[in-house]
Amino acid sequence: MYKHHRYPPIIIKQAVYFKLRFTLSYRDIEELLKIRGVNVDHSTIQRLDF
Repeated sequence: MYKHHRYPPIIIKQAVYFKLRFTLSYRDIEELLKIRGVNVDHSTIQRLDF
């Protein structure tokens, strides 16, 4: 399922959880992941197919 993604599945799942559980923008999710030590751009998160 996550074969061609750059990030590990747990990071992808965390971003999807944030987006679906809370009404956060992609930039908010980017900031939350950055706090956790994951350097990701908001456009990358947007390209995940929710």
